[in-house]
Amino acid sequence: MVTQWQNLFYEDRYAHTHQKNPDFVKLSEAMGVQAQRCSKPEEVEEKLKWLIESEGPALLEVFTDKKVPVLPMVPAGSALHEFLVYDEAKNKERKALMKKRGVTQMLN
Repeated sequence: MVTQWQNLFYEDRYAHTHQKNPDFVKLSEAMGVQAQRCSKPEEVEEKLKWLIESEGPALLEVFTDKKVPVLPMVPAGSALHEFLVYDEAKNKERKALMKKRGVTQMLN
């Protein structure tokens, strides 16, 4: 989500580190919480059914592609009706700007 904010509001200027996540399933089990992992789209329905039908606390860790934006979203300081949705035209424009900036930076 940090990367998404940097894409949307800071012209793709990245200032963060990709860190490894712990094994949330093992961490949950160590704390007495039942847990499962969902890593494939075809598993979602089965795993959500397990989660909903679980007795007591339960955790479902769901892997997603790192590049998938979390949308819709409401930017800071905006009203709920000002939420952002995916916009293919803006995404193409952003990618063109990144490409241009990369070429410009290489020339300098």
